[in-house]
Amino acid sequence: MSAPFAIDPVTGRLRFPDLNLELKPGMAEAEFVAATARLNRDNLGANNGWQRYSVRELISGDRKLGMFLVFLNGRLNRLGFSWCQKDETWDNWTEARDLAWQEEYRQALDSQLGGQADFPWGRASVIEDSKSGGTDIWIDYSQPAS
Repeated sequence: MSAPFAIDPVTGRLRFPDLNLELKPGMAEAEFVAATARLNRDNLGANNGWQRYSVRELISGDRKLGMFLVFLNGRLNRLGFSWCQKDETWDNWTEARDLAWQEEYRQALDSQLGGQADFPWGRASVIEDSKSGGTDIWIDYSQPAS
């Protein structure tokens, strides 16, 4: 199954073709809000310059995509995302299925980023959270020099 995203290893731009959405390092929060106005986006609150959002959408007919985005002082700082079959829930979660998703996410990143994780624009990695039982792709954008 093909990955529902494309990431440019030179610029760090991240496209989600099914959502007609492109995210970029340091993207302004206002630009993100405008670009996701038609999507299922939740404002998860702010404190001390940090602002969080989530986006959940059906993609490719039989899959769902979830994103968690973190802005710092109005600029995209970090995002995590994952996808799965639309009928997957915590009720039918298994460790074996999560391990399969980890492998799929690693292969998707490796194929697009040539097996590298660190770039001038930031870092891309697959992270398994043993507390939540979930795995996501995380993009941590470098902050521009001040």
